[in-house]
This record gives sequence, structure tokens and C-alpha cells, in this order.
Amino acid sequence: MTSPEKKLYQRLKFLSDAFLLSSKNLDYKSVLRTATKHFRVFTGADASVIMLSNDGNLIPVSSLGIPLSQIKDISLPLSTRLKDILSRPALDVRYASFMNTPLIQNRKLIGLSAVFSTLPEKFALFEHNKYEHLLLTMLASYIAVTIENASQINSFKVIEQSKSEWEGALDTIDDLISIHDADFNIIRANMAVAKKFNKDIKEIIGKKCYKIFHGTDEPWKTCPHRKSLETMTKCSEEIEDPHMGGVFNITTFPCYNDAGKYRSTIHITKDITEHKKMWNQQENALYQNRKNK
Repeated sequence: MTSPEKKLYQRLKFLSDAFLLSSKNLDYKSVLRTATKHFRVFTGADASVIMLSNDGNLIPVSSLGIPLSQIKDISLPLSTRLKDILSRPALDVRYASFMNTPLIQNRKLIGLSAVFSTLPEKFALFEHNKYEHLLLTMLASYIAVTIENASQINSFKVIEQSKSEWEGALDTIDDLISIHDADFNIIRANMAVAKKFNKDIKEIIGKKCYKIFHGTDEPWKTCPHRKSLETMTKCSEEIEDPHMGGVFNITTFPCYNDAGKYRSTIHITKDITEHKKMWNQQENALYQNRKNK
């Protein structure tokens, strides 16, 4: 395998790992650490920092190469124009070069990856080579989905306790969020579920999840809810379902009562159709590029 082919293989393997990150049983802090490491290794940076939105600002939440204690009080207003965010160092640190990559989910800026190097023009390749830039964009897209997913799960532990909080907070989320009992009955769902299947929310509550989501009379063999019931752990599955009209990542997260007894399972269903299309287009483009050489 030649050096360019080896590099391409490593890139695709790295992107594949990043794409599957959301299916791993990682807590929120572990996801942030892993995402920070991904950007550092992928770009060959000396230091990598993940900044996420909080109260209208982007603030550092994870760092490798720079002690987080030194930068934790730094913030960048979300109102700052994106082109200014990308063209200026996000942090006041002494490095010869930097590169900022936006983390965007559902067309919303949720965070920023900032990488730094002691070498001038270290990141010029990502800025001037269209394939490298596209690969970095794909990495950022996958990481954004994973971080948002982990953030939601982290919040659900509190939100699920209150019906009013559930309705108020989760109805603003575009992802399909629902809670199922051990008999596969949907006991709560956000408005995105009702909109997706063109039903009133009252027509969904109490129905079998596989009937609503997949139009079947029994659970899928690879159903993550069934796996969570069997293992009592977070499970994730990627499916392509004509009934749902696309490719989706379904993550299930078991919840327990104060006595430690299983109570229900939270389902997060993310539409990743566009991400898969992007991935397939990039694979085809890289294949054609290699074929034409």
C-alpha cells in the first residue's frame, strides 16, 4: 500500500470510528474527551480544545495540550459572526498557527473545535485542499451529532422526572424523542414524533413503538430497546427504514426509579440520511479519484 493510499485508508478508518462514536456506551465527559482527541489526531495538532455553547457563549469544555484550568474562564459570544469566529484565534494562547472548525447540528452552531500548532501554516492543507477540507467537515459533522446526543442523554436524567419539563424542553428538539415501557408501549413522546408520522400525539401515546415507528406488528430483531431491556445498558443501532423514510440512528437509554428498579427507556432517534449521503458521495469521489490516477 503506497503512502497516499495508506493515508486515505487511515482517514476513512478515522471517519468511520467518528461516525460510530455515538453507538459506544460513553458518558458525556468521555464523549467530549474522545472528540477532542479525534480533532487533535486527525489534524496533527499540538493542542486541541472543544468549546460548546452555554448561556449565549462558547466556552471551553475539554482540552488536550492546554490545561483546561488555564482557559476555562474564556468565552466567545455566540453572536459573533461565523466568519470572524473562523478567522481569529478562539483562545489567547501562544501558538504559531490555529484552525477553528464549527460544530453544527440541525443548522445551529453548537460548538467549535479549535486546534493549535507550533508550526506556521500547519493547517494550510485543510484550508486549500478540497478533499482534506471535506473530510474535516465530515468529522466535525459526526462529532457534532455525537456531542448533541450525549448532551441530551445527560439532560434527560433530570428532565424525565417531570412531565411539564419534558413537554416544555423536548418539544423544541427536532430529533424524535420518546419514552417506552418494558412492553414496547410509548408512554411519552415529543412533538417531533407526532410531526414525523403525521399523527396527533394522543394517537401515539399507548401504542406499540414498532407499530408507530416501523409499521410492523412485532419488534425488529435488532431493536435497541429490546437490547437495552436485556442488558440494562445504553444501546444504539443504525437502521434504514422505508416506513420512516431514511437512515436513522436510534439510541436507547434505560431509566430507573429511586429503588434502582427499571422504569422505562428513553429513545433518541436521529435522522442521519444526509450524513450517510455525504459519506457515500465522499467514498465515491475518493474511489474515482484513485481510479483516474
